[in-house]
Amino acid sequence: MRAPILKEKILRELAVKGETSVKELLAKFKVNRPYLYRILRSLEGSGAIILETGKIKVVDKKVLLYTWGEEKRKIFQIIRGVTYRVRPKKVRDFVVFSGTSALWILGKVLEPSFGTAYIKKDDFDRLKQIGIKREGYPIRFYSYDEDIFNYTIGIRGYKLAIIEQVIADSIGEGMYTRIIEELLEEMESGRDSGEELGQSDN
Repeated sequence: MRAPILKEKILRELAVKGETSVKELLAKFKVNRPYLYRILRSLEGSGAIILETGKIKVVDKKVLLYTWGEEKRKIFQIIRGVTYRVRPKKVRDFVVFSGTSALWILGKVLEPSFGTAYIKKDDFDRLKQIGIKREGYPIRFYSYDEDIFNYTIGIRGYKLAIIEQVIADSIGEGMYTRIIEELLEEMESGRDSGEELGQSDN
């Protein structure tokens, strides 16, 4: 079974842009038209988007993000990542935090254990040198999609994935629905920057 990585890229693009076109998605992701339309028709059937004359509009972002989260669950089942026990502040210069590890930085959970972080393949040696000390929290590192580095926000010295990615990854990890719903409410009300929330790294 192949991980639905391309599908995730498409879902992320829709979540970020809100409105786009079939033509733009075909050009950006070099995907074949029948595959793209299968994804879009499915999203339209669930009420997440409206697809009309080649134009796409997200009308229910919550449904879209839960769909993305379910795809992320499949990705995490297939691509296991590498787990290192680290202190987040020791690796924050070269990784992007998401899922539970990002929720910890936002002050939503008590610790970042087994949260998600993304790293570029060229930085794995740096991670190994830090991880060999086995100090801190166990965090899962992934390098399958470096595009994530183009969709980030900075919070108190940490680089976090955009809130949509954080939510999708949290769902993929199996995070509690209550926390996800709280994040969605904050996102919808425009309070998704996390500037007033974060938690210090001990």
